[in-house]
Amino acid sequence: MVTLRDLYETSIEIGRELDPRGQAAIDRQLQQRREEYDALPAWEQALYDQERFCNPYGDVRIANGPDDAPIRTALVGINMHVKEMLLGVQLAARGRPFDAYISHHTNSVGISASLVADFMEVNADYLIWEGVPEDEARACIFAQMAERLREHEDVHRIGPDTAKLLGYPLACIHTPVDLAHRQYINALFAREQPPTVGDIVELMLTIPEMQEAARIGAVPRIMVGDPRQPAGRIHAKFAGGYAYPPSAFPLLAQAGVNTVVQVSAGAATVAACREHGIAVVRLPHFATDNIGENLLLDELMRRLEPFDVIPCNYFGRVDRAGQLAQMLAEGPIIRSQRH
Repeated sequence: MVTLRDLYETSIEIGRELDPRGQAAIDRQLQQRREEYDALPAWEQALYDQERFCNPYGDVRIANGPDDAPIRTALVGINMHVKEMLLGVQLAARGRPFDAYISHHTNSVGISASLVADFMEVNADYLIWEGVPEDEARACIFAQMAERLREHEDVHRIGPDTAKLLGYPLACIHTPVDLAHRQYINALFAREQPPTVGDIVELMLTIPEMQEAARIGAVPRIMVGDPRQPAGRIHAKFAGGYAYPPSAFPLLAQAGVNTVVQVSAGAATVAACREHGIAVVRLPHFATDNIGENLLLDELMRRLEPFDVIPCNYFGRVDRAGQLAQMLAEGPIIRSQRH
């Protein structure tokens, strides 16, 4: 029987295998957390999340146990808020029982949202690998991390509090899912070599999860640029918790990136990319997360044993059995495809 702890630990294992930083860099991070802890006074040590000694991903956590809860059926959503938890109770009352809530995003899922150092710092590596000077990349991303921490509040306890009252375990799995769709989309670019920005959009619409979003009008969109212009050097930005701040795009332009593909593009991002000549293709956020979620679930079932999934909150189940195992055999992709 699969337990919640099995899902948690195996998701971390898969994440590590997909992580483009490599195992040695991940182990260094874990060692740094141990040293960080050892340097703290006793009162701060008592508050430190010691999962950080063995789990490199702050956005993968069991927010409410028990850890050994058997998982025959999981209620899985991109977000898991109070309304989704109450939906689950209604489903159980109507004959669709489940054993745990599994969220993708960290919103309302306890400590996860505050551990930005454990899932955002890789964004600096993504910039460095594209040719951005290390000091500029780290200054850009560390400023964004500090901003996220300044905004953090204690509202995220609502998920664990609600799950506890309802008597269900709650967990979130974020970075391993994002690394899975990052690997999938980068591999697709490497194989298909889309020549123009418009060809990127057409290629994305061959993906079942994107087609499902397109049926309700949520399609990949060119936010900056022209469909006919050469795609050039593509940077696919996925994983790392959040999209880049606007200040990252001048750095990418100077490094020679021509097109960025990502899941968000607000007004400030659009303005920065337009000013510096970078084309932007924005993908539907939850359709993109669906790709990674489906890849991860199928790989979890392959390594552990099958369990049932009730999809909710923007998640739709697509069978991708064996695809992630094949991508893992090819090794993690460090950089986006270059033309």
